[in-house]
Amino acid sequence: MSAERGHSTDAAWHVVSRRDRRFDGWFVYVALTTGIYCRPSCPARLPHRNHVVILPTAAEAERSGYSACRRCHPGSASLAPAERSIQVALAFIEAHLDRPVTLRALSRASGLSPNHLQRVFTRIVGLSPKEFGNYLRLVRLKSLLKSGAQVSSAAYDAGYGSIRALYERAGKSLGMTPATYRRGGEGVNIRYALSDVPLGRLLLAATTVGVCMLVLGRRDGALVDGLAAEFPRAILSREDRMPSAWMQSVRSAEREDPLLLRLPTRVRNDVFQARVFRTLNARNG
Repeated sequence: MSAERGHSTDAAWHVVSRRDRRFDGWFVYVALTTGIYCRPSCPARLPHRNHVVILPTAAEAERSGYSACRRCHPGSASLAPAERSIQVALAFIEAHLDRPVTLRALSRASGLSPNHLQRVFTRIVGLSPKEFGNYLRLVRLKSLLKSGAQVSSAAYDAGYGSIRALYERAGKSLGMTPATYRRGGEGVNIRYALSDVPLGRLLLAATTVGVCMLVLGRRDGALVDGLAAEFPRAILSREDRMPSAWMQSVRSAEREDPLLLRLPTRVRNDVFQARVFRTLNARNG
């Protein structure tokens, strides 16, 4: 594709027809019937293939007298409106973990309709707003339990609403009961493995119940020390290589939407880990 920038090729049109956001910034396409040029990912209705011209840059489209699309803002390096809305939604979810975040509330915060928000968020982030919130809530629960909070208070402070909800939703996600997690994984067998990922080194650990730890870092020693500190009473065993089922889940989560590449590393890490976590738990379910 890189050799074909700026040319009206089948490859470029294929990118446009899939609205592939990974190629935003590589070229723009012009709808000759309207004289409007767009990003490859523009959500507007696609013109007929015969009425499209591919140009290498927005600047060339402007020089040719075409007008920028008001939906996707192809002439700007800044975020498109939908991207800004998803950025706002991500921040809103993180700031309101102490209570359930409804699509209606996210809609008001982001400026997108509930249904449109659900679709765009899931497409860009790779998770639904609910799935992303559930992962961050679990991270918060772990932090509270590690700090010595009682299970009941940790449940409410993390936004689970009740002890029953905690045990129904977090047991598998912790890889053990909340009480056992609070006791440092006492008596639990945990196997773990490490692997390279685009964001650094990944340590993934699991019990027979489910994933209990998924963390990114730079040095294996620091990651393993962190595992031992989190589960000082567990029985740890290292795998020689990442099990294939784990690796498949990791690889499926590595593809990032261009928006995520422009967000802080912390947010990218959260999204990546949440996607791996969701996929692994789905396999175990």
